[in-house]
Amino acid sequence: MPSTKVLILTTTFLPTVGGLQYELKWFLDNLDRRLRDRKGIHVHFVYPNQDSEPCARFDNISTHDLRLSDLRKQTVARAVVRLGRLLKKIEPDVVHCHAVLPDGLWVSLARQLSRTRTKIIVTSHGDDIAWLPEISYGRRKSYRSRLLANHVARRLSAHVLPSRALTEFALDAGTRRSSIAVIPNGIPVGNDYDFEQDAPHPPSRDDHDAAPSHRRDGLNILSFSKADTVKNLDALVEAFALARRNIGDSKLMLTCHGHPARRIAQLVERKGLREHVLFIGEITGQAKRSYLLACDVYCMTSHFENFPISILEAMKFQAAVLATRVGGIPDIVEDGTNGLLASPTDVPGIASALVRLYRDPGLRSRLIENASQTVEKHSISQVVEEYLNLYERVENDANTR
Repeated sequence: MPSTKVLILTTTFLPTVGGLQYELKWFLDNLDRRLRDRKGIHVHFVYPNQDSEPCARFDNISTHDLRLSDLRKQTVARAVVRLGRLLKKIEPDVVHCHAVLPDGLWVSLARQLSRTRTKIIVTSHGDDIAWLPEISYGRRKSYRSRLLANHVARRLSAHVLPSRALTEFALDAGTRRSSIAVIPNGIPVGNDYDFEQDAPHPPSRDDHDAAPSHRRDGLNILSFSKADTVKNLDALVEAFALARRNIGDSKLMLTCHGHPARRIAQLVERKGLREHVLFIGEITGQAKRSYLLACDVYCMTSHFENFPISILEAMKFQAAVLATRVGGIPDIVEDGTNGLLASPTDVPGIASALVRLYRDPGLRSRLIENASQTVEKHSISQVVEEYLNLYERVENDANTR
């Protein structure tokens, strides 16, 4: 019986830190273990460059370096040619990539160069198809980028969306409704493999080794959000300032860093919050887990999200969640049941929610208890199984035509 050959491609991977990179690493690790028992499927993984190689070592997945050092035209052209040669050599039945632009476009061009007939699956993680002109969010800003996205989307055998919130964006990009499949993101739970807990990982900075302990009269409020406009950290800082006198000795812990974070730091200074806001920088591995364990409330006040895994992580580590009612967040958070929801533009509403969570420990306990049941429904192993079934379905559909 011939096997199904799948090539998984990403142009961004660890050690770059972000939701997509974490989700894909968890997926590949648990797929690698699943392949020990799943016969009739052979998986190849193409990672972007040598920096990613230490994070791309598997027992049952063949790996290939795309040697993508930067995004200059000449470098991209060489990467596409290299990918075309790889497609011709492997002849995969299915290529699975993780963005319409640029990943899906590169695969489409490489397929033409190699004259192969492989089927393409794209998983969209948000900005590759979402377009919010009011905050200039998304890659489909220009007429040219919209044409290129349409070129790719119309040719997909399957377009996977982690949340229903991306459906209209996918249709607008040119995806056929019949090609859309909703497969939510997942995280390691139960017996799932978690590389941050069990596998070697680049060490965090020494000053992150010890996360703060739980506060006697206050909350540890954590946000992993970057300082990009779409993440709306300004609103969280404004709300924290508004609520501060009513939430005891609470601390706001932010991981945003680099040049974009300067604006947030300046806002913190203007609001007189220097002693109450901690800029902890980018954290990974055991340091990240320590901060999650010390966290009482996890906040995400974005203008848009697809399906944020950081919310699931916060729920897993028993933090109460306060988030905004946008994008795919309501797919995870039910207001008043396993978290609290507010509008991203309602700073007083966000502040009021913080005060409620401080004054009502019973509310926090109920949200956390219900959230634990939510997490159990989003096992990364279940995500792996759904994709394996999708790969085989796409190949079978192709064989019957």
